[in-house]
Amino acid sequence: MTTSTPPHGSRTDPPPQAQPPIPPQAGTPEPARSAERLAYSVDEAAFLTGLSRDLLYDEMRRGNLRYRKVGRRRLITRQHLEEFLGIPQRPTHPQSA
Repeated sequence: MTTSTPPHGSRTDPPPQAQPPIPPQAGTPEPARSAERLAYSVDEAAFLTGLSRDLLYDEMRRGNLRYRKVGRRRLITRQHLEEFLGIPQRPTHPQSA
């Protein structure tokens, strides 16, 4: 008596079910949206403000736009952008009554 096996690929087993997505680790912060970041590269700041990179570099050189130098990079903080654009600063601590 000869037992034959079905050809490769024609198994009678049900197809494997997809694994459920792995939930994020507890306590792991979600990636921040770009509007909530603390600092931006010059390219990112240009994109967010709609201003050109050249204009931002010119304003930094003139001293009108403050920035932080980290290694060779220039980072523009959210506060620096808000000051430059004349956006009123939000209070950092709630007012006590």
